[in-house]
Amino acid sequence: MDLNSLFMLLSIIAVFLMIPGLGFFYGGFARSQHSVSTILKSFIVLGPCALLWLFIGDSLVFSGNIAGLIGNLDNVFLKNIISDPNKLLFSFFQLMFSLVAVAIISGAIIERINFSFWLFFAPAWLLLVYYPVAHWVWGSEGWIESLGGKDFAGGLVIHITTGFSAFIFAKNLGRRLDFFKLRRSYNIGLVFLGTTLLWLGWFGFNAGSALKLDNIATLAFINTFVATFSGITAWTLIDYIFTPHRLSAKGINIAIICSLVGITPSAGYVSILSAIIIGAITCIICNVGIRYFHTVIKIDDSNDVFISHGVGGFVGAILTGLFATNSINQVIPLNHTILKANFISSIAVATYSIVATKIIILILSKFIKFRVNKDDEETGLDLTLHGENIIIIRDLN
Repeated sequence: MDLNSLFMLLSIIAVFLMIPGLGFFYGGFARSQHSVSTILKSFIVLGPCALLWLFIGDSLVFSGNIAGLIGNLDNVFLKNIISDPNKLLFSFFQLMFSLVAVAIISGAIIERINFSFWLFFAPAWLLLVYYPVAHWVWGSEGWIESLGGKDFAGGLVIHITTGFSAFIFAKNLGRRLDFFKLRRSYNIGLVFLGTTLLWLGWFGFNAGSALKLDNIATLAFINTFVATFSGITAWTLIDYIFTPHRLSAKGINIAIICSLVGITPSAGYVSILSAIIIGAITCIICNVGIRYFHTVIKIDDSNDVFISHGVGGFVGAILTGLFATNSINQVIPLNHTILKANFISSIAVATYSIVATKIIILILSKFIKFRVNKDDEETGLDLTLHGENIIIIRDLN
């Protein structure tokens, strides 16, 4: 095994850590009677969603091209891949990306979604939203790739798709029964654990997208770090402006996530100074957005997935067009066509994600119960759906 293969193996493991990271992150923001169900929504994608990628997902994204919209079926069941170790490592790296993507959406709908609906929604979303968009951006001759759009590690493919899908999902599902009386999360320590795993995993996420251990991987690694440094700083300043002398632990965790989302599409394309600016701008916009989203829009996006990932990913994609430079990475053209291409692509991906998610929900809800009943929601999904609960030290609800 060469050094590049070892690097990709470690990157796959790092990205895998993001699955439990998301579970713990969202579980910490859930109330105690819903925590098991919330964490399980992330872990469960390791079953059917992982198999879906192995059976057909890789082929639809990376095998061939049909009108710039989707791949073909030449590599179903990993045909033509399984005998090539390098292609196999790349496929598993991308597999982890797809699992992280669908798990992100679960944070918007906690404490009231019927778990059976989620089990069917997750693979349907991958099939109809994630795989096509991934092909548009990263597949051979996908229309966004042909347009000149650039997305180093998933700002368009992962964060805009999940953020805008989460928005329409939460809107259709409706608010929790006690939306206007919600209290703070029951376990901020679990949130810190989730954030730590996500942060660690993100280094594999971004640096691993270089696909080999070289200067670009090193740059992406460093940019991932410095963007969070500036993001945390910017978030802290905004908090002190809006809520003087009160710094929120919850907010700092969200700031880290927003910073990471913002730098993802440009991690291997921009300078360290640009990464610092991107992290700060993304966090400023997301901080203000989160402050006013729930009161103005009144959609119960339980973990601010739309702002953190949808808006953060959109901002990151646009800033990629502004700051990406050929002097850093030679895949970037000398002219400035990326800004226009990424702007068009971001709008197209956001719109498509909303419409396709809406269609999936409308179809599945005709066959599967969409939302739990009032009594189950009040009792808690852990006991009513799973017959299990979590041991806690303190429950603020």
